[in-house]
Amino acid sequence: MQEFAFTVTYERGADELMDVFIDQSGLYSRTVSCQATTDTMWRVDEVTGPREALAAYDRRLEKLERCTNLQGMGGCRLDLTYEVLAREPTSRHIYSRQSEGDGCRSIPYLVAGHLGDGVLCRAEQYGNEYRWRLLADDEASLSSIYDALEEHLREGLTLEFERLEQSPTWQTGRVSGVNLPYAQREALELAVEYGYYETPRQCSLQEIADAEGIPISTLQYRVTRAEAWLATTFLSNEPPDREESTGIAGDE
Repeated sequence: MQEFAFTVTYERGADELMDVFIDQSGLYSRTVSCQATTDTMWRVDEVTGPREALAAYDRRLEKLERCTNLQGMGGCRLDLTYEVLAREPTSRHIYSRQSEGDGCRSIPYLVAGHLGDGVLCRAEQYGNEYRWRLLADDEASLSSIYDALEEHLREGLTLEFERLEQSPTWQTGRVSGVNLPYAQREALELAVEYGYYETPRQCSLQEIADAEGIPISTLQYRVTRAEAWLATTFLSNEPPDREESTGIAGDE
């Protein structure tokens, strides 16, 4: 198998829904599941972020009249049905179903149409970028899909394509942050940004708190809670027979 990646970048004003991501820097979306046929696309997306960002996302989604980065690239009127499957303070799970119309093709439809059955795709969205990864057969060529994507780009969108040279890393074991409160995720992002986890450490939590205008007690609490969540989530995903296979059962 081989893995391909490409990124569609949006200028402000080019896409109504994407503008929410541009305006709300904490908003993040990824595909959970996606299926496309010759006439219909179904998908589930996980959207996370602070409450105000998700509220802005909800308002924009309710008023969509033309296809967007989530449903297509042509900017035409769309036949879209969606449902919020789960609504939490800092997350949404959204199911959508879209009919494929003339001149308005979704990215998964274009991929399936040019590469055939068996291609897996996933995507993530943050800021002004919509990043896609494809896992395809070794003999697949993306030259045709690249041409089709460029043909469907409307004004204000640019496309960057790459073929990943390393072995596919589709199953990375990455855990989702959907159950991590946004404030704690933001605290981790600040810690990484300021080099708190570097060796040697670039900044202390006190220095980060001072730079960001956050009480040190608040930042310390959020980082500690986030680290605890990451540790317990990682260990809960370990194989049940891990202790027996590694010979460390009973170690303290």
